[in-house]
Amino acid sequence: MHSPLNAKLGILTEDLEDGSVRLSLDTDASLRNELGSVHGGIIMLLVDGAMGRAAGRTLAPGQICATVQFSSQFLAPAAGRLSALGRVVRRGRTIAFAEGEVRREDGTVVARAHGTWVIR
Repeated sequence: MHSPLNAKLGILTEDLEDGSVRLSLDTDASLRNELGSVHGGIIMLLVDGAMGRAAGRTLAPGQICATVQFSSQFLAPAAGRLSALGRVVRRGRTIAFAEGEVRREDGTVVARAHGTWVIR
């Protein structure tokens, strides 16, 4: 299943063979903050979505997962096409740990994140 929010914003989803997930978005002025760079909330949306989808790819039929903890570090201003890559670091019976990063099109890392997902 794909996120209706991702579809509304034009976020593209790639499920990679290694289990990781890449979300990408072409940003414009409507997604910038008052300082001119892409708003941090947009960056967090991308990386949380990539990590969460990666966690979701580990589920058995009938299971669900949800973010219970999320931390991000912003490293550089963001603009243009952004790409978030998320992967599961460790998955247990009821919890999954994931990490991710967001890059500009030139390869610059603009944010790193990690989080925890509960599995039911």
